[in-house]
This record gives sequence, C-alpha cells and structure tokens, in this order.
Amino acid sequence: MPGNNVVERVRSLVVAFLDTDLVRLRIERDGGHVELRRARSRSATPELAEPQAPDAPPENVDAIKSDLVGIFRFSRPLPQTGDMVDSDRELAYVEALGIRNPVRSIGSGRLVSVCCDDGQPVEYGQTLFEIQRV
Repeated sequence: MPGNNVVERVRSLVVAFLDTDLVRLRIERDGGHVELRRARSRSATPELAEPQAPDAPPENVDAIKSDLVGIFRFSRPLPQTGDMVDSDRELAYVEALGIRNPVRSIGSGRLVSVCCDDGQPVEYGQTLFEIQRV
C-alpha cells in the first residue's frame, strides 16, 4: 500500500520535528510539499525553584510620559535601566509627522525602567520611562 508508506514517512517527520527546536519545516517534492509549523507560545512560564517575594517598589519614582502620538526612538547614548541621568538629558524622541520631539529626563535621577522598544508606536500619555529621583 503506497498511501500507508507516505503516512508513515510524514509521521516520522512529525516525531523528529517535535524532538527539535525547529519552528518550521517544509519539504518539497514532485510539485507538492509538506510543511510543519510549531505554534508560538505567547506565555511561557519558567519554572522557579522557590517562590520569590515581590520587590518593594522604589520610592520617589516619576513616570516620563509621551506628550503626543508617534513613533518612539532612543537617543544616543542608549539609556539603560540603572543609569544615572543628568538634570535635562534627552533620553529619546517621539517622531510625529517627520518631526523629532525630544523626551527629556526633567531632572536628575536613576533610570528605573524603560517601558518602550525602539520603533514602537506610542500614544498620548503612555509611560516611556520611570525615574527614581535622588
């Protein structure tokens, strides 16, 4: 039975595919093809050895928010979590209608979090950075 042979071949491919880290496998032959794709998991929860207590939120944290709708871009040098920033450092800019609108630290402090990715669309009032004032 030739049909049974094809089923066994496909079954062995599926088993081999599941045993690897491949995301996509496509095999073409005689004008036809077989394609296997792994479903993307949106929530991967790593297993922890023991539960950890949540960290206490830092005191005196200010949110730096977007003043307009546009595309978020980092300024150079790249701001990173833990950096000490000067009193009026340009951290990034929001590009709207081809105009670069700077996002400044508005005072000195330690950068607690960067809330956006480069190239991400942002909305009015969206938090871009969090700074702990010292």
